[in-house]
Formats: sequence, structure tokens, C-alpha cells
Amino acid sequence: MSFPGIIELSLRGRGPSRGFLFDPHRLAFPCWAETAGPPAVLVTFDRHFDLVPPVAEVPVRPAAVEADTFARAHLDPKNVDHVLAAMEAGFLSHVLVVARAWPQGAHRAPRWVSRDGVEHRVVAAPTLERLLDDPAALALLEGAEATLLDFDLDCFATPSDADPFTLVPWPRRLIREFLKPTGSEGFWAHTLRNCRALTIAREPNHCGGVIASNHLFEDLAHVVFEELLETDLP
Repeated sequence: MSFPGIIELSLRGRGPSRGFLFDPHRLAFPCWAETAGPPAVLVTFDRHFDLVPPVAEVPVRPAAVEADTFARAHLDPKNVDHVLAAMEAGFLSHVLVVARAWPQGAHRAPRWVSRDGVEHRVVAAPTLERLLDDPAALALLEGAEATLLDFDLDCFATPSDADPFTLVPWPRRLIREFLKPTGSEGFWAHTLRNCRALTIAREPNHCGGVIASNHLFEDLAHVVFEELLETDLP
């Protein structure tokens, strides 16, 4: 896969064999198209619930080239509508989303019915610990034919108490505690068992700038690649 601004990673650990790194989160859409198969359960970690319905009509099962063009031209530049767009495209069956902030217009109901009449479950929680309290989350993973694992780097940055316009990146210890709470082993085993791809959005403007974003990505990478995927750093 060769598209502007998307770096493909070759992975050898447990879970996905393909990974993709990019800045704007909506570029996950062509990556999901590139690895498309049976509709997958998306497991995504973000600061925002990117569940705003897309305005543009989404093509059904587009090829990666068409999906890339569509994402850049028609998905919201605020990067808030790619998840439901992927449901409309037929890439996703259900979504488990860990996030904290609701963008304006985000879909808050536990179900989304796409235009073809298919009902999709939406399980949302502010932390993985809270997600694990919902029996629907593990049930969806247990029944999943395939999964996709997705991270937005801004999940791991918090506005400063002193200045809400200043973002404070989380230290590695806090990232580890957030992603690997007690009792999460079964969740990760089910998520990674049939995981088709890993996508990571860097979103430097939401992480304190390019330098802060790079440092934050390094800390996240140690937890995700070495500890969760049990592989080398990319």
C-alpha cells in the first residue's frame, strides 16, 4: 500500500501482521479498505468518540484507492466520522470505543442502523476498565470473525489544569495502566486472536505538537508493540 502520509508497518508478533501509521485519523478508512474481508469488530482508543454520521454518501466496499480519495475529499477534516463511514462502507460490523469527549453531533445510542438496514452495536466507555464491565463487549469479541485495533495518540494526552489549551502527554506507566488494567487479559486475547490490522493516528495538533507527539508515540509503541503484540518496535 502506498498512499501519501500513510506508513505501512510489517508486524511479526501476536495479532495483526499489518499496521498503518498516519496523522489525520480519517486515513484509517483506506487502511481498513486495504485489509477488508468479512466485516470486523473495531476496537478503538481515542480521546474523542468519533461517531458523527458522515454527511457524504459512502461508497459500498470501495477499493483502497477509492477509499483513500473519498476519505481525503469527503470525510470530516475534524476526523470525527470515519467510524460510522466504515460501517456504511461494509468494513465494520460493530465497534468498541474507549474515549472521553463527545464531538458535536456524535451518535450516542448503543446501536447504529446503516443504510442497508444492518444493525451495528456501539459499545462506548471512558476507560477499558469500564468497557470490561459491559458483558456486551466481550460477547462481541468472542463472536467476531475478525477484529481491527485502532489508536488515536490523543487518547493519551490530557488538557492541563493550569491551561486547557496546553496538552500534557501521559507517561509510559500511565499508558500501560490504562491499556492493561487488571482482568484485561481475556479482552486482549480475543481482540488479537483474529486481528486483521493495527491503525495508529498521530494527530500531533491534539498531542501538544510534533515533538511532544513523537515522544508520546515512542512511549505508546513500547506498550503496544513490545507488551501487547509481543514484537519488536517498528
